[in-house]
Amino acid sequence: MNFHYLKSLSVVALAGMFAANAYAETLSEELVIDFTQKEVGFKLNSFWGGPNDNMAVVETEEGNLLFINGVTVGEDGTPAVNEAGFPSWSTMARYENLALPAGFNFSNIQMIELEYKPTQADNVPFAIQLRNATDPLYFEGDIVVNEWNTLVFDPTAFTTGEGTDVYAGTPSIFDFCMGANGSTNYYIKSITFYLEKEVTQREKDEAALDKSKAALVEFNFDNWEVSGEGEDGGYFSPYLGSNGGGINRPDMIIDKGPDDYNNNCAHIIYSGWTCIFITEPVIVPEGYTADDLRLVEYDIYETDIPGEDYTNGNSSGARNGSPLIRIKDVYPWGWHPVGDGTAAGNAPLASVNEWYHVEFRPSAFEWKERDFKENVLDENGEPLLDDNGENVQKDTHWDVEQVQQEFNKFTSFYISIGFFPCNAQTYVDNVKLWFQKGLEDNAVEGIQAVKGNGIMYNIYGQPVNDNYRGIVIKDGKKYIKK
Repeated sequence: MNFHYLKSLSVVALAGMFAANAYAETLSEELVIDFTQKEVGFKLNSFWGGPNDNMAVVETEEGNLLFINGVTVGEDGTPAVNEAGFPSWSTMARYENLALPAGFNFSNIQMIELEYKPTQADNVPFAIQLRNATDPLYFEGDIVVNEWNTLVFDPTAFTTGEGTDVYAGTPSIFDFCMGANGSTNYYIKSITFYLEKEVTQREKDEAALDKSKAALVEFNFDNWEVSGEGEDGGYFSPYLGSNGGGINRPDMIIDKGPDDYNNNCAHIIYSGWTCIFITEPVIVPEGYTADDLRLVEYDIYETDIPGEDYTNGNSSGARNGSPLIRIKDVYPWGWHPVGDGTAAGNAPLASVNEWYHVEFRPSAFEWKERDFKENVLDENGEPLLDDNGENVQKDTHWDVEQVQQEFNKFTSFYISIGFFPCNAQTYVDNVKLWFQKGLEDNAVEGIQAVKGNGIMYNIYGQPVNDNYRGIVIKDGKKYIKK
């Protein structure tokens, strides 16, 4: 059996950075899509469609390049033309499920740079867009025909149709679209995303995860009964369900894995737009809270066998979307503080019929604000009742920060895993959640154990002198030294 372990480059960079400099504040990285390194025939999708023969990598005298060759054919079979007399092209090329490096999201993109060569004057203006998220963003500088032009875009200038800020959501995986509508025949060499973000204390804590010392919660499917027919003729699968909470489904079951993999797995036969819900709660280890969650990981296997939704018979043989982790506060329904279900750094798998290892770090979770009704309490802290004996409720709004703060207090929660969307049959195994106290907590705890030695330490356990300013620990007590 062949396992592929997807390495998180930004986490490796974080670990190295912290080793060199415990006080680094920012992390920079580049994501480069270099079409010269793609094989001839590699295709992009049209804006609303699938892989398009007219948006493919071709071999040229300059090497391999992405060539956009679009011609709209009229009802009489002849190419339609635009006002300039050139063949009309009415779609943008779409790079599907573009994944940023782990830990980064769209709001961290400082600049987008694109190498572009038009072959005719009407190949301008050139635009980029996030499908379903933004309006087109047009390049406003001069472009020279039949020469390579470096186009630079400011992603903060993106707007949606309503004129609102695209950063109302901060996706880490998105469909990146580009092109010159109404034109045809141009080349693209590369696209570069320049990313930078402030390094948070949580990211430092995650980079410092030591599994030999951390607390582990795992779902061992070998201990769960293989699914089968129930006594009443219904299907027996109480361990898994749809993200909406439905269980006992014949398309979400526990059985042996693919090929010679004899361990029990979560076998996802389902095809559609949901991830898979684990009905067993995550019980946070004693002494920890959800705030101490440092890593979620699992192994996943995508097959080439079409999935099927048993509720409506719908089936699809398309490739699956991106692996994900979702968090819920209650079963079966609850709020989803983790964005639209995708955590940063996990793109669709490179190939099918192989096991892959995927990781999710809480610092990459995309939190959402929450509106709900809560019970009004009386002076004794009991629910206040109206004249009909019903709970009196009030409308409550939590902003993103408060949602995250409330989640961090949890000592139990639920998770959903798998692909989104899920089209082909899938197996999941070895689901693990790691909990560990933060660097500051560990440093203070370790230093407090050394009592009465008179040495002054910073929060990282390093001895400091009298010139040091900030939080210090001396004789097991914490001070602020100004």
